[in-house]
Amino acid sequence: MSVPAPVEPTTHKPSIAGTYVWLATVPLTWGFNFVALKILYKSYDFSVTGLLSARYILMVPLLLGLLLVMERNLRIEREHWRYLAIFSFFTVGIYQYLFAKAIQLTSAGESALLISSAPIFTFLITTALGHEKFSRRGLMGVIFGFIGIALVIFGGDASANIPKTHILGDLVMIAGAILWASYAIFSKPLLRHYSPLKVTAWAHTLGAILIVPIGWSQAINYDWLHLAPVGWACVLYFAWLAGVYGFVVWYRGVRILGSSKTMIFQYLVPPVALVVAYFVIDEAPSLLQALGVITTLAGVYIASQAKRPT
Repeated sequence: MSVPAPVEPTTHKPSIAGTYVWLATVPLTWGFNFVALKILYKSYDFSVTGLLSARYILMVPLLLGLLLVMERNLRIEREHWRYLAIFSFFTVGIYQYLFAKAIQLTSAGESALLISSAPIFTFLITTALGHEKFSRRGLMGVIFGFIGIALVIFGGDASANIPKTHILGDLVMIAGAILWASYAIFSKPLLRHYSPLKVTAWAHTLGAILIVPIGWSQAINYDWLHLAPVGWACVLYFAWLAGVYGFVVWYRGVRILGSSKTMIFQYLVPPVALVVAYFVIDEAPSLLQALGVITTLAGVYIASQAKRPT
C-alpha cells in the first residue's frame, strides 16, 4: 500500500531568504542549549534521567501536535514500525542519554564542538558500509577532525572552570556523535516514505517510551513548585526551543534548501556555545582548544564535502 505524501498547507512558495533567516536562529538556539543544561546541573541539582524524562513529557505532545497540524497525518505503515523502533532506541533513547550525560561531565564548549564532529563519523560509517567511495579528501578531513578533537580534549586541562571529569565527558560525547551520525545515515530508509518532521516526531516519541520510565520517579519527585524562574526557563528552553523549534526549523531548511546548504549553519553552533559559555558561566577555552575548534571544523567541512556516492 502506498503512503500518502505529507500534506503541508501553504498558500505560497516558501521564501528562500526567509528560510535562511529562520535557519540563522538555529545555531543560537542549539548553542545556548549546552549552557542551559550546564545551568540546570550546576545550580538546580537535576539528574540526567530526571531532566530527560521531564523534557520528553513536555516535548512529545508538542511535536505530535505540530505534526498533526502541519501534515494532518500521523500514520506510519505497519511494515516500518520495527525498523523505526530499533532506530529510535539507539539514535534517540541512547543518544539523548549520552548527550545529556556528557554535558554534565564536561564543558559546554567542548560538548558543542565534539557533537558537531558527527559528519566525520558519517563519512567513516558510510564508507565502511560501501555507501560512498573512499577518497583522499575524505581521509584528510578525518585526520584534521581527529587532530582537532585531540587538541580540544587534552587542551581542556589548561582551561578555566573545566570539570575534572571532562575527558570522560568528552569520550561520552564522541560516542554520542557517532550515534548522531547514525541518525543521519539510518533515517534515510524512513525518509523515502515520510517527511523529516514525521520521522523526527515519531522517533522522539518512541525514544521517550525508553527514557521517561527510567527517569519518571526522579522527575515526579523534583520540587518543581520551588524551581526558580531561571530554572524553569532553562527546562522549557531545553524541551521546546532546542527540542522542538530547532528540529522543525532545521528540517524545513533541509527540505527547502537541501542538506549541504543547511549544514553550513551547523558549523556555527560550537562558536556560539563557546561565546555564550564564556559570558554566562565563565567557561574560557585554552589557546590549544581554540586551535582544536578551528582544526576540527575544518576537518568536518572537508569530510562533508568529500562524499561521492557509489
